[in-house]
Amino acid sequence: MLTNADQSLAVRSCRYCPMCHHADLTVTLQRRETYSARGRGLLLFAAERGNCVADAELADVLYGFFADGLCRHVCAGHIPHDEMVIDARRGLVAASRAPEIVARVRANIEKTGNPWGEEEPDLVALAGARSRRDIVVYFGPAARIRRPRSVTALAALLKAADVGFSVLKEESDPGLLLYQLGEAEAGAQAARALASKIAQSSAKTIVTPDADAYRTLKVGFGEVPPPSGLEVWHASEFLADLVGGLEFRQPAPSRVAYHDSCALARFAPCLEPPRALVQAVIDRAPLEIGAWSRELAHCSGECGGVPFTNPTLSRKAAEQRISEAREAGAELVVTGSPAAATVLEGARFPVRELSEFLVESLA
Repeated sequence: MLTNADQSLAVRSCRYCPMCHHADLTVTLQRRETYSARGRGLLLFAAERGNCVADAELADVLYGFFADGLCRHVCAGHIPHDEMVIDARRGLVAASRAPEIVARVRANIEKTGNPWGEEEPDLVALAGARSRRDIVVYFGPAARIRRPRSVTALAALLKAADVGFSVLKEESDPGLLLYQLGEAEAGAQAARALASKIAQSSAKTIVTPDADAYRTLKVGFGEVPPPSGLEVWHASEFLADLVGGLEFRQPAPSRVAYHDSCALARFAPCLEPPRALVQAVIDRAPLEIGAWSRELAHCSGECGGVPFTNPTLSRKAAEQRISEAREAGAELVVTGSPAAATVLEGARFPVRELSEFLVESLA
């Protein structure tokens, strides 16, 4: 979270500078200068001076942004553009000017533990968890609600490696989505509630396939620090250490590309373990998706709450990413994020979350 001085500096810097224009996925897809970092900076500078009201157009621009960290990554001054936009969203929430879906997502999370407001599954039954209190697998809302096959796949891999684990009876939401939508306090409360549940579980190690949860638990967000005294592993890191105990059959030759989700590319980097796992299956390094890979990876369309606030833009981002994968020669895209896999799959191309890909090739 930015101080007022930091916020003002970011706004004033971004209103003139075009440096990140080539990397800003939103303006690439929307093709309007208003949706560039410079355009957002100008709008917020006008609002700062009282020359722009918090109207529907401003809300559309601010909530049609992926908050994927790429603008800051390519910025010579590392201006925290994401935080500038998130702080501005907080102002819209406080003024009751945010899109209605923002309040609905918050209500859904508070009521059910997931942003879609759907009934939560029995994770013990779904994952077939075996009691081992020191290792807890946190699957995350995208996996347990939108992609339960990721849950069963990761559980099967751990079972094949003879690793016992426990799950939280009620996982709840890690809070990052709420924070990005401008619901900063609700996001912080959700993160603290998850940390409390983990502490009560007596876990020493948390394993998660959820990229946003990994970011939250590994490095925190805003003013929310990560839980202390906890060893946090992305599922790919944990499985990479176990790969010697897993036997894979070599599948038919396939040109597999790996997509880095934004959290794993820039916020809590985890680049090599998932690639090593893909290579263990196909016996060669996965394809990189052109220049926009690794730390420069384009967003799948999943970040910043955009699937909720602007699903059309989210779909365009997924289609753009799949188009880039096709140009790289891919026949299949693998990603270490159930949420990214779900969004990318909407572009009608073969996509697997990493655990799904691995379990399909178990001997």
